[in-house]
Amino acid sequence: MYKRSEGFFKGYQDINLFFQIWENPNAKGTIIFTHGHGEHSESYHRLTSAFENDSWSFYGWDLRGHGKSDGRRGYASEFDDYCRDYKIFLDMVLQDEKVRKGPVILLCHSMGALIELKTLMRNPDLKFDGIVVSSPLLGLAITVPAIKSRAASILHKLLPQVTLGNELDNSMLSSDVDVLREYEQDSLRHTRMSPGVFLGMLESWNYVRPRANEIKKPALFQLPEHDPVCSTPDAKSFYEKMGSKRKEIYIYPNAKHEIYNDVMRNTAFADLKKFLDSFLESK
Repeated sequence: MYKRSEGFFKGYQDINLFFQIWENPNAKGTIIFTHGHGEHSESYHRLTSAFENDSWSFYGWDLRGHGKSDGRRGYASEFDDYCRDYKIFLDMVLQDEKVRKGPVILLCHSMGALIELKTLMRNPDLKFDGIVVSSPLLGLAITVPAIKSRAASILHKLLPQVTLGNELDNSMLSSDVDVLREYEQDSLRHTRMSPGVFLGMLESWNYVRPRANEIKKPALFQLPEHDPVCSTPDAKSFYEKMGSKRKEIYIYPNAKHEIYNDVMRNTAFADLKKFLDSFLESK
């Protein structure tokens, strides 16, 4: 049984950001996870529940403008604000004596993966043991209307705090009807994105993709075969170019974007467990 707690920490420019902990009294290691665009840390209760009787504690946080964190929904002045917040959160968690006693795995999903990968490349001295990447935002599978792409640059200069709807609907995220019902009733979810985030996302691809070989820690990639949101081919290409001596990839044929909340999640959890257990066995 977890001992669950929550709180706030000061992110970049002193914004209040929410975090929560699922502490396992018998934990031998720690998983720090970063959610994707439009969702929040509570969206991972199925993941944490799947490992409640295992050997891991979980730390999750809400991006600025997401979940219970402060900020206009979907707004950041620039994409790198997320990376700065993430670095602050990592530094805080990694200072915890209980966390330092065992392996630390950084788990990320969708836009959270782009945030994580960029942050790790910029901070090569961060202490952790491996990464788990779910449906990473390393390219888009959906088509952004040309007028919206052109408007982003103009709006970023004239109305930087405006947020525009993305092109997603819940049916792209999961095939589980209970999950979809939960999403429809979740007032903390949103579909907004500021021009600064959108433009920064494009710039971040140009930064991250050519540097895949800089990621050298053990890595697990979990991808839908045909992700309706993020580009699976771009994710595979990044994976193949990574510098990790140990890396594993699982492709799920009928999965939607949010693997851990889809109908095949137990298969994904079993694959994840095998990867995680290897860190405990090596200690």
